Amino acid sequence: MKRMGYRGVSFGEAKRVIATQCYERMERRQFEDGVQARSIFGPGLYLISDAKLAAHYAFCHAEAEGSSRAAVLKQDIQLERPMVINCRYTETDLRRDALEWKYAERAVPAVRPEHVHAWIGRITKDYLLAHSFDGIVYHVDDTVIYYVAYFQEKQIHGIDLAFTFTMTGA
Repeated sequence: MKRMGYRGVSFGEAKRVIATQCYERMERRQFEDGVQARSIFGPGLYLISDAKLAAHYAFCHAEAEGSSRAAVLKQDIQLERPMVINCRYTETDLRRDALEWKYAERAVPAVRPEHVHAWIGRITKDYLLAHSFDGIVYHVDDTVIYYVAYFQEKQIHGIDLAFTFTMTGA
């Protein structure tokens, strides 16, 4: 399955990513005012189908780096066997299946609240990879789709600039 995806980053990161054709970091990140991006499906490259929504992420990343410029990058995503999340098989269904797979015969361990998202994310990714899925296509609604690529070097191609903007809006 080949799709176009967008990712918002600071302008400095955009220049480095375009030059190397590889993203430097995965999704987990602290932003201003306690906001954070979480890797809810485990470590991987998170992209979105909507360039305008990606611009919101770009703003947050630029602000976190103290940059006055932000960028939205576009790229081709090639997922061979993605898990599809939608109204029929939900994010909750996936998490439940992953936890049942991991802890079918054992008690679920106690995890500190601040680590729950990362812990469940790693289990979810392990579950998907064990069942031969290479990423996720998450239909949030009829217009927005999130993509998670677990093997960016094989799955992401043609990274290029979609647009840039300044933090002042000029």
